[in-house]
Amino acid sequence: MSQKLLKPALFAAALILITGAILLSGGCSKKEQKLNLYAAAGLKKPMDNVISAFQKETGIEVIPNYGPSGGLYTQIKEGQPCDLYFSADWMYIDKLNADSKVSSATKFLKDNLVLIVSKTGKQKIKSIEDLTKPGVTVGICDPNAPVGAYAENTLKKMNIWEQLNATGNLKARPSTVNQLAIMVQKDQLDAGLIFSSVANGFNLESVQTIPTEYTGEIIFGAAIIKGGNEKLAQRFLDVARRNIDTFTQYGWEAYPG
Repeated sequence: MSQKLLKPALFAAALILITGAILLSGGCSKKEQKLNLYAAAGLKKPMDNVISAFQKETGIEVIPNYGPSGGLYTQIKEGQPCDLYFSADWMYIDKLNADSKVSSATKFLKDNLVLIVSKTGKQKIKSIEDLTKPGVTVGICDPNAPVGAYAENTLKKMNIWEQLNATGNLKARPSTVNQLAIMVQKDQLDAGLIFSSVANGFNLESVQTIPTEYTGEIIFGAAIIKGGNEKLAQRFLDVARRNIDTFTQYGWEAYPG
């Protein structure tokens, strides 16, 4: 091949290789983009719907990690990869903020604490005071789950906690609110204290809503984690806000503002 023909051929081949590399690189970065989402276990049902809406809109994979808010907080504090964190207790977001882990945070939802009863339990439990009756079986979540901390503090303020333990009626301390809901649903326990939204999600009967004077305001918050994919986290949060009805249909209230 002559030198005149060789140079254009080499140039064309190099151009094809460079163009292909650019296209391949761009395709890979988009394909590999993903969002690490940490969310309180009680949010799973509506959050799965939001994830589907987000993935349909963006084509970006979401990797959810559901669990007790306290356990998720510990994972984030220890440096596990997380872009966006939904907590069932604003306290954990405050703690992450104090550790300089939060880029931005917002109060997202409000909830209430309710007393739920099983099919067997509703025959003997009409109010929270009935939890200390002989033979009643009760479940209260571990305090590492916000609902467990709210429930335990409420029972202490109402002077029921010590009695409940003294009678031996406290039979289970599940790690998540969903586990407690399932135990009552399956009639493994007579009663438990859980979030109103979770009771609605599991079609459980609640016999009493606990006044906020005992629980304080129950706030579900969202925090964009510093050093993660902050733009993508904000994009997901925007989709969650647009789909707020997905949450309110379970009994949450949108946090004002």
